[in-house]
Amino acid sequence: MANTAIANDDGNCLPTHHEGSSRNGGFQRVGQNSYEENDDSDDELDNNSEEALSLNELMYSAHSFHVMVVPVSITMILAALAVTYINTPQTLQEGAQVMSEAYHVWHVDIENDSTSKQLVADFVNGLVIVTVIGTMTFGIVLLYKYRCMKVLIGYMMFSSMTLLGFLGGAMFNVMIEKYQIPIDWLTFLFGLYNFAFVGVAAIFYSLGIPPYI
Repeated sequence: MANTAIANDDGNCLPTHHEGSSRNGGFQRVGQNSYEENDDSDDELDNNSEEALSLNELMYSAHSFHVMVVPVSITMILAALAVTYINTPQTLQEGAQVMSEAYHVWHVDIENDSTSKQLVADFVNGLVIVTVIGTMTFGIVLLYKYRCMKVLIGYMMFSSMTLLGFLGGAMFNVMIEKYQIPIDWLTFLFGLYNFAFVGVAAIFYSLGIPPYI
């Protein structure tokens, strides 16, 4: 490889070697290839981690779906069986009447009241329903937003205990009267206690129920 000279300011010639520069350039290309190989390996690792993450997310979603479907399906089946085999025509009529009058602030007399009065009363009753539902919904959202978890859990426990106690007691009472089941009040109250209090404890303290309960 021939050497070339470059004149500096003093007139002296300084040799330059293209061979060395080409060698340096060759080393530089090798370094670039190694960097590209590292980038490719990083991309492969990222793709593998993304595939593993998507598989974990898929398994988690399937497990969550299975966990939700089983209790909901059992609840719907038991509710359908209860409506079919526990209710009577009288209890169905009484339940429909109670539900229709649950949020009636003003009673609507279809025979004696005028159309405008009925319209105003129906509007007010509908407004009461929307206000109650909206207030309860926003109250729960605000409790969750400001991390008032103890208050929220206490409310949920109280509502669950009320539903299990009152509705469960009414259902058991209808079942006892319909099928003429011989039972005393002490046994009935003991069973209702287990259904309400122990049921709530099992729901919210599933890791361990206190022995005194």
